Amino acid sequence: MTVTALARKRTSPYYRSGALVYRLLRFIISGLVRIVYRYHAEGMENIPPSGPAILVVNHLHLFDPGVVATAVSRKIVTLAAGKWRDHIVINTFLKLAGVIFVKRGEVDRRALKACMDVLESGTMLAIAPEGTRSKTGAMQRAKPGVAYIAQRVNAVIVPVAHWGVERVGEWRHLRRPECHVVIGKPFRLPQLSGKVTTDQLQELADLVMVQIGQYLPERYRGVYAERIAAYLAGERGDLQVLPV
Repeated sequence: MTVTALARKRTSPYYRSGALVYRLLRFIISGLVRIVYRYHAEGMENIPPSGPAILVVNHLHLFDPGVVATAVSRKIVTLAAGKWRDHIVINTFLKLAGVIFVKRGEVDRRALKACMDVLESGTMLAIAPEGTRSKTGAMQRAKPGVAYIAQRVNAVIVPVAHWGVERVGEWRHLRRPECHVVIGKPFRLPQLSGKVTTDQLQELADLVMVQIGQYLPERYRGVYAERIAAYLAGERGDLQVLPV
């Protein structure tokens, strides 16, 4: 290995995990997911075969990334809460898998830059727009960060709805729960001109959640239930997503 290559390796961001390591971890996790759950996935043909893309996912459980990665053959870089840095086992696993740690409760500019770098390199980035897991299973209001990133990069967005992962506790009663993953039709957000306000970013983030929620059972739609119902009834509103 040359000095230049060695220097590049040492300075390579931790979220750029090796392809071989990622494939091995995905193989192991996929096997465990199919053992723990009666696993059902559909819509895999909606994943772009190459190029930058943002997977947007509802957030139900710590196992969310595993059940999503099982359905997606492409390498995914996932956002993870910064608190996991302090957990040596989980921290090691996440770094091997390739994640971007995010500080909650503040604008994490380092994480935002990392997200841009991932997308600009043509890699797939997974984001849970809600930011935190839902305690009830129902969708919560999205944070505007996903819209900010999408506006900056104009990447293809792929909605991924999943449910049942949170029922892993049924094993206590010797029941193997069902887990469903639906990968929806890809889209882009409209590109707004001029200085984009926080309110506009929030409205775009809400559009993203509606695209996810349309594939969820009604009981999981939470604060977006009425908007999703209106969208499915053909009421699109002023801002609309752009099909790919």
